[in-house]
Amino acid sequence: MEQSQALIDVQGLKKNYITAKTFTGKPLKTVHAVDNVNLRIYKGETLGVVGESGCGKSTLGRTILRLVEPTEGKIIYNGTDITGFHKEEMRQMRKKMQLIFQDPYASLNPRMTVLELIKAPLDAFESGNNEAKTEKVKEIMELVGMPEKMMNRYPHEFSGGQRQRIVIARSLVLDPEFVVCDEPVSALDVSVRAQVLNLLQKLKHKKELTYLFISHDLSVVKYVSDRIAVMYLGRVVEIADKKELYNNPCHPYTKALLSAIPIPDVDCAMKRVVLEGDVPSPINPPTGCHFHTRCKYATERCKTECPALKNINGTHQVACHLFD
Repeated sequence: MEQSQALIDVQGLKKNYITAKTFTGKPLKTVHAVDNVNLRIYKGETLGVVGESGCGKSTLGRTILRLVEPTEGKIIYNGTDITGFHKEEMRQMRKKMQLIFQDPYASLNPRMTVLELIKAPLDAFESGNNEAKTEKVKEIMELVGMPEKMMNRYPHEFSGGQRQRIVIARSLVLDPEFVVCDEPVSALDVSVRAQVLNLLQKLKHKKELTYLFISHDLSVVKYVSDRIAVMYLGRVVEIADKKELYNNPCHPYTKALLSAIPIPDVDCAMKRVVLEGDVPSPINPPTGCHFHTRCKYATERCKTECPALKNINGTHQVACHLFD
């Protein structure tokens, strides 16, 4: 797709969690959840983020939204550096940046009706009188495929797919520009996933949204994304258009991930790339390239020098010394 202007520009982003301290207060154990990430998300696109559980996908999304504060780096939104925004400035930015949570039931207050849940963001920003806010709720409910007659029901009265529609409606009621979708279909039945994914696609085009779509399901990411970023142990190791990534994966980790996708053809000979060893701990990540402990192509340089993301073919970027 045409890459004109970056809506989100992340530069050197890091997020560390101190899990233990000495008696003097010095950090003893630190989790490197997001480790020096650089990426751009362009207006109107869907950037998919994939990787194993614990690689930092969700933390990356929440740090971009500043729901958790970054340890280092910059977050630039539409040309404005929001990294140092104080509380009230970030509160106003919430109108433009929203999050769709992974678990639709846990993210909904069971004591609030659908009307109250979806109207809550409008109440927080005092957007019009009560009648106008109710009309806005009816409008957004219709948009996500929820009948108006369900407004006075409670979350426990709905199926998982319906609850996720409520979460989506609440995220979009303020008319944001940028939405982080944090594994929005992983808690749903397979039969419902396609409906929710199609809904997200429809809403993207209708409301001109930009998505950061986080998932561990490679087939889902391929379906919804324009470009895909692959994360491993807090770092982005490869970024490319989805067709380029699936047809020409370059990083050894990306090749291993794609080889794990099941093919519904008994006559197709699958060549599975099996990674040796376990994922290292983010508390004590390997030096140099984080992947070198599981990579059959690793050299001495990989053990000491961290590879930077570099262009190898148009917009295809990979962080691997094999492509120097």
